[in-house]
Amino acid sequence: MKRTALFAFLIFVLTTARCGAQANSVLAHGDFEQADSRDPARPAGWDRVDGLGVQWTAAPDAAHGKAIRMDTRVSEQAMQAQWIKTGLTNLWNIPKPEKNAIAETYGLSLYSDPIPVKAGQAYRITFDYQGPDGGAKVWVRGWGMFQGEKRRRWETTVTCHCNNGAWTPCTQVFHPTRARPEVTEMRVMLFAFYPAGVSWFDNVRIEPVSEPNKPKP
Repeated sequence: MKRTALFAFLIFVLTTARCGAQANSVLAHGDFEQADSRDPARPAGWDRVDGLGVQWTAAPDAAHGKAIRMDTRVSEQAMQAQWIKTGLTNLWNIPKPEKNAIAETYGLSLYSDPIPVKAGQAYRITFDYQGPDGGAKVWVRGWGMFQGEKRRRWETTVTCHCNNGAWTPCTQVFHPTRARPEVTEMRVMLFAFYPAGVSWFDNVRIEPVSEPNKPKP
């Protein structure tokens, strides 16, 4: 088999494997391969990216296709200017931005679309991370009705670890309705902060699992 044909075959196999893994996920577009049908600059199933600090772009290696890149070296002032330029100040806004790297204060984040939560169900989140070891987290946050309005009622976090600068899988089991039975939906939040650097996220999956012995709330 010629080298170009072999390379194309390997990419096909990797892409097929990613699609198969995503098929079991209640998070529909955690592989970041598909654009939103109404906004081609936005990854399907996720908020709009600002294009500077948070980018939806090709990963450093072809095997990961497209992924989310967060650069927390960018200054607060540059981020505020970009949010104004892209019309995202309804989501992110710094009243008095400074020249320091945004890693030192606010960090950068990106939310998924809401995901329905089944009462009494435990879940496992899995994702791939590349970047500063411990310099990022992935949150799962739950919303439900409280005192007559929908509010954020629950959350858990997964600290991102990276082995020798390579893509590293991270995972955790959680149970959103164990302590908060009112939770009816959840969202994933990718979050990069300190130390200042570049963090990558890909292949985010949330799968229902059997009741574990000691699930994290």
